[in-house]
Amino acid sequence: MPDTAFDVTRYENRNGVTSWRVAGWLHGFRIRKNFKSREEAAAEAATLEIKALQATSGLRSLATTLTDEQAREAEAAFRRLADKPRPLSFYLDFALANYRQPENQKSRSDAITDYKRSKSYEGSIRRDRLHLIRGDRLHIGRGSGPT
Repeated sequence: MPDTAFDVTRYENRNGVTSWRVAGWLHGFRIRKNFKSREEAAAEAATLEIKALQATSGLRSLATTLTDEQAREAEAAFRRLADKPRPLSFYLDFALANYRQPENQKSRSDAITDYKRSKSYEGSIRRDRLHLIRGDRLHIGRGSGPT
C-alpha cells in the first residue's frame, strides 16, 4: 500500500489559474483535492494526516459533552471490562440498583471497641467460644486498614 503522507504541490488548472493540490493515500484510497490557497491545502493535508494516524493507532476524534477527566474514567472502565461478558451499562445498572450507602460510618477502632463491649455483656457464651472470640479480637485489632 502506498505511503500515507500527503503532499501539497502547486498546480496549474486548464484555465491557467494556479491552485494548490493535496495528494496522497488514506485507507487504501487515493485522495486528490485542489485548493485556492496554500494555507487551505496545508490545513487539509494536516487533517488527512491526523485521520491516517488515528486509523493506524486505533484513536479517533469524537465530539462529546464529557470532560477530559470523565472521558479518561470512561476509557478506564471499558479497559477493565474488556474481558467481561456483559456491557458497561449492565454493571452500572446492577450497581445503581443494589448499592446502598452505609447509614453509619464507623472507624475500625470504634468497631473493635463496640465488639469487645458487646461480647463482654454476653454472659451466656461458653468458655471455649469466649476464648475463640478473644482470639478474633486480637486478630481484628492487629489488622491493617484505616483506624
